[in-house]
Amino acid sequence: MPVARVVIVTEGTRTEPEYFKIFVRIHGARTVEVVPIGLGGDPRKVVERAIIELSELRKDSLGGKDSAWAVYDRDEHPRFAEAKDLALAHGVGLAVSNPCFELWGVFHYRDLNAQVGRHDCQRLLSESCPAYSLRKGKLFNDAEVIENNYLAAVERGHASLVRRTQEGDPEGNPSTSVHQLTEHIKNVASSSK
Repeated sequence: MPVARVVIVTEGTRTEPEYFKIFVRIHGARTVEVVPIGLGGDPRKVVERAIIELSELRKDSLGGKDSAWAVYDRDEHPRFAEAKDLALAHGVGLAVSNPCFELWGVFHYRDLNAQVGRHDCQRLLSESCPAYSLRKGKLFNDAEVIENNYLAAVERGHASLVRRTQEGDPEGNPSTSVHQLTEHIKNVASSSK
């Protein structure tokens, strides 16, 4: 039976790729590739690259349920809605955080239900994760926390989307859908064993 492959295209070049590499290693997801493109400020470019990656996967497909995901922040990016529409039209999964990916990291340590700015969210993560700091390259790479606090982070991520939906702003601040991608990775990993 063909094993599903997953390509994750990230806006960031440090925080997101490092997290996903650790997560993939923890869960033994050998068919997951992380592609950091470093085009901060334009989520459409992230989605366009994910579309290319998905097209390449499908060319080489052996019948697996291959997927490509775009990971980016809400921040104040222009073309945010355009990127989402483009992803949906081409079958690209989205893992979007508002205000930023660091919210997903914070959810590994604590809940957060009040609006937060990007810099404050980064500060909150740095208070909990010693490796995450501007001087150290903004790495959320605490494998023990990523593994042991994962289920709490999933619950908090899911709750953030439910709360924002109830408020009438499904992708409002704070919210993240990163758990949808991580759960997909876990499913791919378990089906390949």
